Amino acid sequence: MTTRKAIRVSVNANDEVLRKQGIVRRVVCGHEPCDTRPVRGDWLEEFLLSNTFVQDALSEITDRITSDSENSGPSRVLPGLWLITSPATCDRRNSRDNIAIVPTRELCEGEHLNLLCQAARLDRTVVQNMLSSLDLASESDIPRTADLLKLLARTEGEVTRRTVMLEEVGRQLGETYEEVHLFHAMIGETSVATTPSRFLSMVLDELLRILPFSWIGVRINMDHLNLPEKFSGFMLGGEHEDQPSVLRTLGDRLMASSEGRNPFVVDVEDDPRFDGVVGGGDSVIVCPIAGDNGTIGVVYAGKKQAQDQTASSIEAKLIGAAAEHVSIFLRNASMYENLDAMFLGTVQGMVSAIDAKDPYTCGHSQRVSWLAGELAVHHGLEDSQVRRFKLAGLVHDVGKIGVPESVLRKAGRLTDQEFDWIKRHPEIGARILRDIPQMDDILPAVLYHHERWDGRGYPTGLAGEEIPLIGRYVAIADAFDAMSSNRTYRSARSRDFVRDEIRRCSGTQFDPNLVEAFLDIDMREFDHMIKEHRDLHEKTREAA
Repeated sequence: MTTRKAIRVSVNANDEVLRKQGIVRRVVCGHEPCDTRPVRGDWLEEFLLSNTFVQDALSEITDRITSDSENSGPSRVLPGLWLITSPATCDRRNSRDNIAIVPTRELCEGEHLNLLCQAARLDRTVVQNMLSSLDLASESDIPRTADLLKLLARTEGEVTRRTVMLEEVGRQLGETYEEVHLFHAMIGETSVATTPSRFLSMVLDELLRILPFSWIGVRINMDHLNLPEKFSGFMLGGEHEDQPSVLRTLGDRLMASSEGRNPFVVDVEDDPRFDGVVGGGDSVIVCPIAGDNGTIGVVYAGKKQAQDQTASSIEAKLIGAAAEHVSIFLRNASMYENLDAMFLGTVQGMVSAIDAKDPYTCGHSQRVSWLAGELAVHHGLEDSQVRRFKLAGLVHDVGKIGVPESVLRKAGRLTDQEFDWIKRHPEIGARILRDIPQMDDILPAVLYHHERWDGRGYPTGLAGEEIPLIGRYVAIADAFDAMSSNRTYRSARSRDFVRDEIRRCSGTQFDPNLVEAFLDIDMREFDHMIKEHRDLHEKTREAA
């Protein structure tokens, strides 16, 4: 007769982090009666686990684990609610598995939210507010979430296994400590906001700190990835006798000839891949970095500084663990960059809709985006901020979708009523974008790009540094392009006139701290964009 495994709450630091994403975990053990009840007084537990349908699904998965049935992957319990199983240990005497209950943003929008609230006797509005404060995943993120949970479970299992080993074998205390530290250091740096170069630099620093190798390298095949920063695909740490280009070429050779996920040791003397390499030592540890469709890179370490220069199993294992973390990080970074590209495509669609309403301003938003980004670069802002300022310039006029075409295309002077329509577009744009989480830091640019430094702008009459910085950047870029391009009511102004006008309005219309930096921008790319859009407008008019 099969003994049912118990489900009990897993409480540790990782679970506290997961709860911020709405994820609740259970640890499945093999020696207690089954208990699927929620912890009373915990709103998230009660919300997710009070429904009998969810409890039955948990019990079913528990029975499947008990009978050693194959678990094919994440299971959807309800639309927007998933169960993800992750093996935590491989010890047959004390087998443990994790079951994660993962709600997604789609759950908040579906009718099944009512069922869960009713079963838990919780108010739907209160639950929605509580869920909105969490960083919930989306349905499309579930496969990657499952990968990360499995990696986390394996890490925790390894920590547990090593803890037991420490009690039995004191000799391994130092090695196990360093391994656990490496895992946690890499997990702590695994964030969507972390750049690949920063993450890989941290990995190399940690490995060099705990492993007795003179140098460690990482070589990535950038053809298989879409990463959010310009990155050469090669990073080297430590002290080495060879030129970096030599070790980069070695990385190319190792990457081309390595498969799988397991680390291996290469005898340098007998391996032709090391021809021309001086400082490799007797042996080099190599571990492939696995991607979705094969090897995407390698981690390799050479010239061991120890009496025994033969690479040990614990050293190979640490290199392998690092390569696994690098693999997960790079695949996730590439996935999020692809999602960001899709998001920007949607934004471009909105901008095109504005261009269709007013062909005279065709390309205006793209040029303002470029100008705002260049100004951010000149002011030394970080790459992530430059990207956000460019996005702000792209969407700053999205509110013109709500302005009548007769007003936008009018060739003559606007009436007071018509100008009131124009003055509404910042607030209309802010309303359009306010429910998009990715736009939270962009909204000030949309809402305040027509405010003036002297307080005489619209829609709220903010003055000086009351105007958010991103709004001040877009304001000067917007005005520069408006004067530099043809409009229905006038022709484009000369460059000298526009520059003089920008300088004249420093301290009245524009932030005086931005004007000189803005006027230092090399405008050749801007002029090329003006010409492209002008030619496109002429072709469109001729075709009509």
